[in-house]
Amino acid sequence: MVAYDRQLYVFGGAADNNPSNDVHCFDLDTQSWSVIPPSADSQVPSGRLFHAGAIVGEAMFIFGGTVENNIRSGEMYRFQLAAYPKCTLHEDFGRLLESGQFTDINFLVGDADTAVPAHIAMVAARSDWLRTRVREAKAGRDAHLSKLFEVDSRPTQRDCPVLEVKLVEAEPAAFRMVLDFIYTDQIDPTKGFRERHQSNEVVLSMMQVYMLAVQFHMKRLENLCINYLEASVNHKNVLVALKNASQLKLFFIKEFCLRFIIKDATYNQIVMSKEFETLDQPLMVEIIRRRQTPQLRSLQEDVRCETGPTIHDDLKHFLRNGAEFADISLVLEGTPIPSHKAVLAARSSYFEGMVRSFCPPDNKVIVSIGEMVPSRQSFDSLLRYIYYGDVVMPPEDSLYLFSAPHFYIFSNNRLQVFCKTNLERNVTVENVLQILEAADRSQASDMKKYALNLIVRYFSKVALQPRIRQLSKELLLDVLFAIADESQDNKLIQDMSCSSINSDN
Repeated sequence: MVAYDRQLYVFGGAADNNPSNDVHCFDLDTQSWSVIPPSADSQVPSGRLFHAGAIVGEAMFIFGGTVENNIRSGEMYRFQLAAYPKCTLHEDFGRLLESGQFTDINFLVGDADTAVPAHIAMVAARSDWLRTRVREAKAGRDAHLSKLFEVDSRPTQRDCPVLEVKLVEAEPAAFRMVLDFIYTDQIDPTKGFRERHQSNEVVLSMMQVYMLAVQFHMKRLENLCINYLEASVNHKNVLVALKNASQLKLFFIKEFCLRFIIKDATYNQIVMSKEFETLDQPLMVEIIRRRQTPQLRSLQEDVRCETGPTIHDDLKHFLRNGAEFADISLVLEGTPIPSHKAVLAARSSYFEGMVRSFCPPDNKVIVSIGEMVPSRQSFDSLLRYIYYGDVVMPPEDSLYLFSAPHFYIFSNNRLQVFCKTNLERNVTVENVLQILEAADRSQASDMKKYALNLIVRYFSKVALQPRIRQLSKELLLDVLFAIADESQDNKLIQDMSCSSINSDN
């Protein structure tokens, strides 16, 4: 049993000697049990018992257990427990990279100057080293344009040539994998072909990615490469990995390979192989000498003291400090807010269409949510959601943003569901009329019904609020109909009670 947000969750167990795979929920407020049905696209685990469970973030993790035929399982499953749909940050930025739309920088990679397009905002947000290269390229382009044009006749940002950054020492395929990580926080060198996991080609590719991660100061990617290489290196490919690590001067990877080779369990098999006979003499000598010395600490003790920032962390910092790379201004009540087209277009279909078809020539866009102009505080909450998926906000911001998903068209309704939950948990007599109006604007029938029920229940207090005079005629009628329905239900209950009493007599 695990606890999450005033609910207790139980997965599995045994019923009549049959392992169950149901998720049961006990609500501490209503003191009632319910079975949580999985979504249609879920991969539901088999029934089990004696498993372990834990809450991490907004999810319950289930590990191991005993399944049918008394077999011990080593599987792990993740159950999304939050009331909100999952965050689509990684998927949205991954689609942006895959589509190739709105790119504003070309990296010329390798000796052949292979052009790899990307987005300045994304690479500047994720790597300090790349951010510096972008600054240098922009300064060089500006200096070149200053020689060609007078100040008044210089081309606008839209008409400037695409920025170019040379990365001569990088390998194109490895750099593309680095871009995959920059946009999605993950990497798959096998491209979905898991049988290639331990191939020499994939191990070499990950070494090249690791070399770029070190160069670009991307600690999280470094650790990801190390984890992958540790899981991929075996007695069949370790000598090839050692040779490549030595040639590429990847001393950390070389050290790992040496430690793997001199283990008691692998040493004899490796040194007796034909691949060992073709190894360079200096490496042979190093292996033999290391075998004669005492074992050093494990590889894990040398690194991983710093995990590195996630894409959420980097974009959170970039939203606050990335104004120098802004290419659009969102104007709220006359105040420009520097923003980034690539991030906005990746996360919102409204902004994607605007950037593609009707972006103003001066790159200044007046902000609204339909016909409503949000407060600066609530719009800052909206930008936090767009940039790094944050849904923590005060109830008053949820009032403004409740209808934002319909206007800006996000990948799913995560923001609206959070706003609805936030409002329900914080509804008061003072703000219930505002919530009713927001629900009506957004056509959220269940939220509107919830607000109407509260208005009816506390009508004597709600009727004293000045805002009730500002309700539209339609909403006032909705309130009256809700009161009438409640009165009719109460009368029906009274009539039934009277009938029961008379029948008893």
